[in-house]
Amino acid sequence: MNGSFDVNDVLGGASPPWTLLVRRGLHRQCPRCGDGHVFVTRWRLKERCPGCGYLFQREPGFFLGAWFLNFMVLEILHLVLMMAFILWKSGHPKAGLLLPLGVGLVTAVVVPIVLYPWSQSTWAAIDLAMTPLELTEIVEAADALADGEGGPAHPDSD
Repeated sequence: MNGSFDVNDVLGGASPPWTLLVRRGLHRQCPRCGDGHVFVTRWRLKERCPGCGYLFQREPGFFLGAWFLNFMVLEILHLVLMMAFILWKSGHPKAGLLLPLGVGLVTAVVVPIVLYPWSQSTWAAIDLAMTPLELTEIVEAADALADGEGGPAHPDSD
């Protein structure tokens, strides 16, 4: 998109497929245009995409979805680790619990911290796939580009 605003945006032209949106999110890019400069720091998204003006936080509490993605990945990882531990414990009945508990504790702390940036951009992509932009959002994005917005981080995106 790169700053363009045309009739297809307003008339609901062919939007990218949801697989492309999610892939862009997983690559820490803007889901709408694919611009890769959407983070102020490793942990904070810009308020708007500098390429297309897309507002990442479209509603209050938006990044609760990013938290949920992080939680879901962690729970799946812990399920896999628990199944591996059960299989391992069946072959080693006298083994202790200290190592599995330590691994669980370390992953519970480290995994969400490491994955949070990806969960933010991926959640923005999932949200855009579920609720396409309305006309007012498209116009606001175009206006934001014209005004040169998009740089600072949103205060609620911590």
